[in-house]
Amino acid sequence: MPNIEPDNNNKNNNTVVHVAVAVIVKGNRVLISKRAKNVHQGGLWEFPGGKVDPGESIEQALIREIKEELGIEVKKTRPLIKLIHHYPDKSVLLDTLIISQFSGRQYQINDGYEKQPQQGLEGQTVKWVKLNDLTNYSFPLANKPIINALHLPDSYLISPDPFSEKPDSQYLTQFLDEFSHSCDYHQVIQLRIKSFNNAQLNKVLKHACEIAQKKQVRLLLNSSMCFDDDILYACSGIHLTSIHLYDDDFIAHYRTHFAHKMIAASCHCRQDIERANELELDFIVISPVKQTTSHPNQAPIGWEQFKTLTDDAKIPVFALGGMKPGDIKEAQSYGAQGIAAISSLWKASVNDTQDKF
Repeated sequence: MPNIEPDNNNKNNNTVVHVAVAVIVKGNRVLISKRAKNVHQGGLWEFPGGKVDPGESIEQALIREIKEELGIEVKKTRPLIKLIHHYPDKSVLLDTLIISQFSGRQYQINDGYEKQPQQGLEGQTVKWVKLNDLTNYSFPLANKPIINALHLPDSYLISPDPFSEKPDSQYLTQFLDEFSHSCDYHQVIQLRIKSFNNAQLNKVLKHACEIAQKKQVRLLLNSSMCFDDDILYACSGIHLTSIHLYDDDFIAHYRTHFAHKMIAASCHCRQDIERANELELDFIVISPVKQTTSHPNQAPIGWEQFKTLTDDAKIPVFALGGMKPGDIKEAQSYGAQGIAAISSLWKASVNDTQDKF
C-alpha cells in the first residue's frame, strides 16, 4: 500500500488507501458488483477495482485487479475522475478509469428477475445496470462523485452574451433559434446573459427553459443574472459565480427551494475548490487554462496547474478558457471531465457521431 501524501482535511490521520476503480461500460450500461458483508462498506454496490501496489501505475493496478476479480482483459481505458474521501475510520484515494473495450469472461445483460445472480471470480454478485438506474443502488459515499461524472457529458456549453444594448424582438428570436440549434448537440448548457434588461431576460429564459425541456437538455442559469424564482422551477439548476460561491444566504435560499436541482460553480484557485468540495456541488469549471480573446490580460494557468487544482477537487471538473472540441481528450488526460467553452461550442456539434465513452 503506498503512503499517499497527507491531506490537511484527513481528520482520522490514517494512511490514505490508494484504490484503482473501474467503470466498465457496454453501450448505456455499467458493470457493478456487490461488496462482501464482512469488509469495509460491506453489502453495498461498487465499481470493481482494488488497491494500487507499490511501483504500479493506476492502469497496471486496474488491469491486474479486474482480471483477478472478474476474468476480464482490459483493452482500452481513459481517466474519469480522481478524488479523496474521508470516512470516520478510513480514507481512500480513488483513481477512476473508464474501460470501454475489453475481452475475456462474459457477463450477461438481464433486465428481468435473476433466479441465480451472476458471480465474479471471487464469488461477488455482478450485474449490468443501465446508467440512469445507478441512483437506485446503494453505493459507498465515496462513489457519489463517480456517479455524478458518469451522468455528465464531456462538453459544457456556455452561451455567449450578445452585448446588444437594445435587442429587438427579431434579435431575441435569432438568439433563441441559435440556442435551440445548440440543444441538438449539447446535453448540459449554461445561459449567461448580462446585456438584457430584466423583462427581456425573463422572456428569453422562459422560452429557453421550454426548449431545453422539450429537447431533454439540462439548462443551468448563471447566478449573476436577475431572474424570477419561477424561472428556476423550469430549469435544471444554477451555476454559481465565484462571488456567489461564498454567499451563504444565496446558497441557502436556493437549496431550501430547489434542493433537487443541480448546482455548479466557477473556480479559479484552491480556496474556491475547497469551498466547492465543502458544498458538495455537482461539478465545477476551472479557468482560464489557455489564453482567451475575451480576457486577453488574464494569464492562463496551463495544464499542469489545472491538474494540480483538479486533484484537489472531489467533484467533476470542466476545463474552461481557450477550449475547443479537439482539447477534450487532452483535458481528460489531466483529470477533467471534459471542456467548457463558449464560441467554439455555440451552434456547433461536439463529436456528435462519437460514443459517450
